[in-house]
Amino acid sequence: MRILYYLLIVFVFIDFRVSAQTKPDTVRINSISEAFTKAIQHNPTQAVYKLQIQQAQYNYKAAKGFMYPNASASFNGTDNLHLAVTPIPGILIGQPGTTFYAQFGKKYTYNTGVTLGQDLVDWQSIFQAEIAKSNIKLNELQQDSYVQNLKEQVAKLYFSVLIARSSLNLAKQDSVYADSLLRLSKQRLKQGITDAIAVNQADINYNNVLQSKAQSQQLYHQGIENLKILLGEKPVNELVLSENIELTKLSLDADKLGTDRNLEVYQQQVQIADIQRKSQRSVAYPKLSATAFFGGQEFRDSFGLSLANNAFSGYRYIGLNLSVPLFTGFTNSNKYQSAVVQKQIAEVQYKYALQQSAINDRLLVKNLDNYAEAVKASGNSFRLYGSNLQLNKQKYQEGILSMDAYLRVFQDYLMAENAYLNNLSQLLSTRATILSRQ
Repeated sequence: MRILYYLLIVFVFIDFRVSAQTKPDTVRINSISEAFTKAIQHNPTQAVYKLQIQQAQYNYKAAKGFMYPNASASFNGTDNLHLAVTPIPGILIGQPGTTFYAQFGKKYTYNTGVTLGQDLVDWQSIFQAEIAKSNIKLNELQQDSYVQNLKEQVAKLYFSVLIARSSLNLAKQDSVYADSLLRLSKQRLKQGITDAIAVNQADINYNNVLQSKAQSQQLYHQGIENLKILLGEKPVNELVLSENIELTKLSLDADKLGTDRNLEVYQQQVQIADIQRKSQRSVAYPKLSATAFFGGQEFRDSFGLSLANNAFSGYRYIGLNLSVPLFTGFTNSNKYQSAVVQKQIAEVQYKYALQQSAINDRLLVKNLDNYAEAVKASGNSFRLYGSNLQLNKQKYQEGILSMDAYLRVFQDYLMAENAYLNNLSQLLSTRATILSRQ
């Protein structure tokens, strides 16, 4: 029994540990700036960009390797299976008028030593290092561009969640109106005061409210889950937005619109294309390098190797190598022209991106003003329709207003509500783009 008791305690403890580990956390976001910070710190793609920048830094260090000398140690042995024969005049050995065929060298030869090499003038390697350095800057600018796009996506999802939640709150009140109107229409039908058409129309309005509520609920859940992905949150965690939409507190200033980070990427690509053009042209430049060897040689008539001090003879040399390309079959010339065209392509793309960005920015500011006016007007209309709905409800209960007129007022109220929410969605979507540029 004692063993069973201990086992029960262990199983309960394990179950408690597992339950504690799988319990979801509640993540609360209090503002749009807090959502931006969290996305920039924990978005999975951000880690990829950091690794790409690190990779570009290593590539730059590798490209600068030409600045340092290269050193290598070597050892080789040669078995001269048949030494070369050199004809020499016989007079040299006291036999004038004859030719003597002599063999020079040893059958076995060993060479060992250290070879040093250094590029003194290599313009192509210099430009390749510059390209590698510019690629670091390009990766950093691409990361900045991604952060801008990330902030825009986060802001749009953030505002869509707030709008969906506001729509759900309105739907609760609308469902009360619609349900009350449906019950009143059924009572009037039993009393013979109204007809079945009015009851059907009230039922249709009630179903429309339920449908709108379901759509808002779907948009809310979809926005929350997609926001989790951008914020790098765990799927099991519950994400809660503390902020509520209040039009009077919305900042609608457009003068804080910053520079489009995507343009800096195009500009950097033009710079890299120009360096690549220079690098290709440098192929025709002279290349100067130095070489040195410090080692020894051993010659033997029989197979074997001796490591004695006097076994190896010193063998050292220092040399300079100057190479000048003269003709390469127009290959380098065509590659240079291709690099020139590539730079022109990058310049055209940058110029077009500048123009397009300027037009989009002008339209963005205008749209912000237009949507702000539309939200203000539709918001006022929505509040007035809500007030009219209350007044007409009293008239209907007092018998002053007919059922058909009351139904039309309720339909106008629902249409005004949809118009207000749609305009508010457009306004905040535009505002999200502006916030991403700040």
